Amino acid sequence: NEMKRDAVLRNEDHIGLILDTFHDRRNAYFFEINPNGSRGDGMIANNGRMSKAWDGIWYGAARIDEKGWTAEMAIPFKTISFNPDLDSWGFNISRSIRRRRERIRWSTPLQRAMLFDVARAGVIEGIRDIQQGLGLDVKPHLSLSLRHEDGADVFGYEPGIDIFYKFSPKLTGVFTANTDFAETEVDERQVNLGRFPLFFPEKRDFFLQDAGIFKFGGVRRDPIAFHSRRIGIGPGGVPLGILAGVRLTGRVDRFSIGVIDVQMQDEEGLGSKNLAVARVAMNVLDESTVGLIATAGNPTSLDQNALVGVDFNYRTSKFLDEKVLRGNLWFQQTFSPDVEEGESAFGIKLAYPNDRVDAMIGMSHIDEDFNPALGFVSRLGVREYWTKFRYRWRPDTWLRTVDTQFFTKITTDLENRLESAAVWSTPIELRNQAGDGLEIELDFSNERLDEVFEISDGIVIPVGDYSWLQFGAELRTSEHRVLSATAKAAYGGYYSGNRLEHGFELAWKPSPSFMLAFENSMNHIDLPQGSFMTHLFMLRSEINFSPDVSWHTFVQYDNLSHQMGINSRFRWIIEPGNELFLVVNQGIGLLDWRFRSLSTEVGAKVAWTLRF
Repeated sequence: NEMKRDAVLRNEDHIGLILDTFHDRRNAYFFEINPNGSRGDGMIANNGRMSKAWDGIWYGAARIDEKGWTAEMAIPFKTISFNPDLDSWGFNISRSIRRRRERIRWSTPLQRAMLFDVARAGVIEGIRDIQQGLGLDVKPHLSLSLRHEDGADVFGYEPGIDIFYKFSPKLTGVFTANTDFAETEVDERQVNLGRFPLFFPEKRDFFLQDAGIFKFGGVRRDPIAFHSRRIGIGPGGVPLGILAGVRLTGRVDRFSIGVIDVQMQDEEGLGSKNLAVARVAMNVLDESTVGLIATAGNPTSLDQNALVGVDFNYRTSKFLDEKVLRGNLWFQQTFSPDVEEGESAFGIKLAYPNDRVDAMIGMSHIDEDFNPALGFVSRLGVREYWTKFRYRWRPDTWLRTVDTQFFTKITTDLENRLESAAVWSTPIELRNQAGDGLEIELDFSNERLDEVFEISDGIVIPVGDYSWLQFGAELRTSEHRVLSATAKAAYGGYYSGNRLEHGFELAWKPSPSFMLAFENSMNHIDLPQGSFMTHLFMLRSEINFSPDVSWHTFVQYDNLSHQMGINSRFRWIIEPGNELFLVVNQGIGLLDWRFRSLSTEVGAKVAWTLRF
């Protein structure tokens, strides 16, 4: 069904492989291809989740004939880092046969294992006499833009360059000047009905490359020691100028190292900032690591800021008959002006992430004045405790899986007084062989407000203790169908009133070359203090002329800002490493069903890679 670059291929035939080029049984490159020639790649760090953020220069093609389908891949040694002293790599390859929902894997073909589990990979031998040339890639790029706003037209151009140099097959340095992210996809809008800031993921290539090296303590969201979106993106998603940056990543013996240093342009009220992060982790035991992280700089203030942290990440795939067991222990300390104490955070987590049983328990402590200026934290002065448990049945019927699960989270202040508690439970989740699914949800929430909370303009929830229940259901059809849909609804209490949440997604995909998807979500909040509604609308279209030529458009509207955003992006991969982008961004104000153009920007970017 898919043709575009880095598509999600889990719902169709494809072949994927991993290369553990340092044979450390922790980190690997990932490559995949489907019968249409849709190519995807990524990196696996510390036996964690695979990130498709990495885009390497490699070649792949496929064809369908009377015998089935055939694919070829060619991966230049110039594209990957490796240990030249080894003649064996970790390797695994997997084939997905979608019509039977079957996976065939070369090494460790167990249902509870995954291709991304680098520790379970096999071994290929005889890798010798590898040449990388000079190990130098030079990538000049040029961006042109025409912006119309407030009745004026502004033309701009921005030349820049990225230089990649492999100091050794193990260690890669990158220098970027006049960094430009004109081709980056826009953020998906989110509606915030809570008291704490929302999290937005990184999407810019310079910060996504080798991003797994900077992962810390097994923390996915809060508190993150280093969140690269804090560099070059101001409040409200406004881009800030980056003059130049350097990145050094790689592995030396048992150590993984990563350094990023960025020099910002001079901004009013902020000055010219230098922002930096350094990370080092050492392989210990069979599959575990111990490491340090440090950041320096404050992107939003003239004040200085620094952070240091230490973590231990335990993992074994040989627990209780080759099950996986993971543990994380971490500590972070920040340093801010005029603050003498109360700037630390620490946490511990133990997880048993396996097929039949997936369980986890953990806690974290965050001081009141903890301030990771280059990281992310949503809530200060708290202790958080959480548990997760899921059990899965695999009946020998038309059902593929039957799951029951719950997730609990309890938050207290530093004096152990309850601030909030929540139990999100799915008493039953069904999924059939085709991939269709049904979920029934039952959620309990408790919130203690020590100060008033303005949930919407003019609607203020007073101080007090609040508890409520919410019931919900979600029905979804498999994404491999020509017409697929998801419908969800939930109803119950909300603080001192009620909340009705409902939404649906509809996607039409008659061929790999075309997709049209519509998503709509609404909240109806009825409180004694007043009632209001939130509405978020998204429309996506994809036209894929070939695996290398695509035109994608994304339209978003929300009734809180009364603004519609249109992002249309044409991408032509002339050949891997050489690309052309054409981008149109249109902002529209919509009030009382009257449209008003707020801004229009048309841009083009071409980037070319020269390899030596």
